Amino acid sequence: MKENTSASRRKFIKNSSATVGGAAIASQLALPSVTFGVDLAKKFKVGLIGCGGRGTGAANQALNADSNTELWAFADMFPGQIDKSQNILNKAHPGRVNVGDRQFTGLNAYQQLLDSGVDIVLIATPPGFRPVHFKAAVEAGVHVFAEKPVATDAPGVRSVLATNELAKKKGIAVVSGLCWRYETGMRKVMKELHNGAIGNIVNVESTRYLKGVAKMAERQGGWTDLEYQIRNWYYFTWLSGDFIVEQFVHELDKVSWLLGKYPEAVLASGGRISRTEEKYGHVFDHFNAIYEYKGGQRYYASTRHQPGCDGVFRDNAFGTEGWCDMMKFTIYGKNQQRLAKRRTDMHQIEHDEMYASLRQGEIPNNGEYMAHSTLMGIMARESAYTGKRITWNQILNSKQRYVPENLQWDMKLPDPPVAKPGVTPFV
Repeated sequence: MKENTSASRRKFIKNSSATVGGAAIASQLALPSVTFGVDLAKKFKVGLIGCGGRGTGAANQALNADSNTELWAFADMFPGQIDKSQNILNKAHPGRVNVGDRQFTGLNAYQQLLDSGVDIVLIATPPGFRPVHFKAAVEAGVHVFAEKPVATDAPGVRSVLATNELAKKKGIAVVSGLCWRYETGMRKVMKELHNGAIGNIVNVESTRYLKGVAKMAERQGGWTDLEYQIRNWYYFTWLSGDFIVEQFVHELDKVSWLLGKYPEAVLASGGRISRTEEKYGHVFDHFNAIYEYKGGQRYYASTRHQPGCDGVFRDNAFGTEGWCDMMKFTIYGKNQQRLAKRRTDMHQIEHDEMYASLRQGEIPNNGEYMAHSTLMGIMARESAYTGKRITWNQILNSKQRYVPENLQWDMKLPDPPVAKPGVTPFV
């Protein structure tokens, strides 16, 4: 890990920033300008893997982003999810949902979709499946939009990093659902902070407290262990990564973008206070983490999902000449200014810029930061689960595998105990 010098920070930003449209695209890409070997005026056939709310939203945004696209195929574990998604998208985009009989279900549905002739795939399955789906898409030569996070354990992150190297070699686009990199006001904030608006950054703090919890599906007769857990994927670590990975990854990614480097170590705490029943699977309901960086900087991260409690959502950066309320796009101190008044539609912008890049023969690649920001969440989770201080190199090389291998629909899934700090070992 390099010191947070201006030069290293600029290098990191150049290699990890989201792409932007028009004349500025080439300057933001991690790869040189290349043409990816197809007719740039062709109609893109888009496939959706994972037809829940976020996947349906991504498909809607993809169709909004480029008028010369069509939804070509659906893949999901459950037919009902495909039906809901198709109904929504048909109403929003009449005549552009041309899936015919290309509606695939089951554990191998993703492979059937990739074999159906798609040009671009949207991966919005539960995070535990994303390394496998990402690898299959790149091997098939299909451009990828992947929702965050992209893995739930360190072996999954290593797989994603290896697949991303293959994507670079093959000229395949990789765009991440870490949408704050595309938000207009946040880009202005980052530009000012990187230019020294608050001096040298000393500490950063993120707090994200939510009042609600994810929906639950009561187990029905005939459901296998796998079906039950997938329908309640948020509550099982192998599928969601726990919420410090699945949701808080946005904050982790913003801080990585800000500091231009990843932490040397983390010490975290967490547990279950309000979600203690067996039905809540294996996940915690609160986490607190202190990330340590070379050069002495600290990042204090706190998040909880506890009903009945007050909520707050903030990211604050503190420097030698002021501080910044990043979520309010406001800098205080020597260079006081408000850089934006309201949030733009970052979910739409990420698709707009992906298709604008492809139409100009550019190959955007967000793969490294989407993998490393995911790893930051896994790092804190494992520290909280075990009670141990964990270094970046330890987590990057961890052999802890949560995702079961050789999944079968009728397999008996193990029911590991909820992690107990000080007892659960780090692997």
